[in-house]
Amino acid sequence: MPTDATLRSEKRFLLRLGILFIGAMSIPLQTDFYKTLFTISWPTLVPDLFNLLTFLPHYFGEINSVYDWLLWLAIALVGSAVWIALEKETSVQREFTYFYYLRVFARFKLAAILFVAGFIKLFPLFAPDLSLSHLNTAYGQFEDWKHLLLSLSAAPAYLVFLGIVELLGASLLLFRRTAFLGVVLIIPFYGNAFLADLAYQGPTYFASAYVVLLTLPIFLYDVHRLASLVVYLKPTLPATIPEQMQLRLWSGWRWVFKSVFSFIFIVLVGVQAYQIYQQPFASLHYPEQAGLPDIQGKYVVDSFVWNGDTIDYSPTDTLRWKDVVFEKWNTLSVRRENANVSSDTSSGLFQRVADARDYEYTHVGDRLYYRYAIAGDTIRLQNPNEHYRNQVYTLRVDRPDSTQVQLSGLNQQGDSLRVALRK
Repeated sequence: MPTDATLRSEKRFLLRLGILFIGAMSIPLQTDFYKTLFTISWPTLVPDLFNLLTFLPHYFGEINSVYDWLLWLAIALVGSAVWIALEKETSVQREFTYFYYLRVFARFKLAAILFVAGFIKLFPLFAPDLSLSHLNTAYGQFEDWKHLLLSLSAAPAYLVFLGIVELLGASLLLFRRTAFLGVVLIIPFYGNAFLADLAYQGPTYFASAYVVLLTLPIFLYDVHRLASLVVYLKPTLPATIPEQMQLRLWSGWRWVFKSVFSFIFIVLVGVQAYQIYQQPFASLHYPEQAGLPDIQGKYVVDSFVWNGDTIDYSPTDTLRWKDVVFEKWNTLSVRRENANVSSDTSSGLFQRVADARDYEYTHVGDRLYYRYAIAGDTIRLQNPNEHYRNQVYTLRVDRPDSTQVQLSGLNQQGDSLRVALRK
């Protein structure tokens, strides 16, 4: 162990930089975090915990950006220099204590993220089943980020495998002696996730980068011992904690903290994720409200009458509906020929309110999506896409037989519509 006199100033600076930067990125200072925290409930436990644990400061927009990272990095650099300037003397014991508590924070924050992310992959909820509308959309109409999620949807066994890796890494992080093995698993795992998010232009690559950031204090503490053992083939002793640190009063309560932590992030999160998986509408992405009974399927348009004028099919017409898909939940999607539908951008992976879930219509063109409310034999369609908020229809639904559906009514502007559909 180095003496106080040989303690290098650059290591002291980097340690304080790590403490300030990780602390700034981890300690929430914005009200939207606390609005979620103080209204968390059992039905929304999993999506709320995921959003809370991956919450990052966003002072330059609605989501975290590179400007937020640069801002806090600059503040941490200045703060580290001031911190060192204010210290009158150096102490190995103090440096060890600072590094120790930084690693404890990183271990348990990282473990919490991995347990929640792991359970929603173990019971494959992270990427939902392919919807009927997605299956009837041209592949080129999906944006890159949606391609990644749809690929995961098509391979649920792979998603389960990813969840097992995350849960294993989280379990290893609970114990100081195995924490290094945990980050050895997680660094390539989330490094790959970060690169995939970048390549597919996803909105979550800063969350992946944050996970990798949390692994660094744990990895750097033991990496020279790993090099000594594996590269130089030298006998290498594991790291030990000084006796005076072991006698700290709080150390007797660490098992209480670990027990409470394990109950929340293993028992409660695991049970809630399993319950969601067992529900008829097992999803954190699609609406929970059931659609019209026995109507799910794809329908071609036999006739289309707009304001009393019958519009026959034409490959150049962009008003006439080409086909309609009814999902098992309360979504109806419409495809129009050469319509050039403007896609919307997702506001986040998981929404706590079912009506706010935007997975099915974001990052995808070709189809117009409508959520509908049922009132007797009438449905009211509302397009949730930000580009088409004014598209509202009130339609009567007639079903002559099991293969035909007739829709008739008005849109918000008073235009009349009659559509005959055949399954």
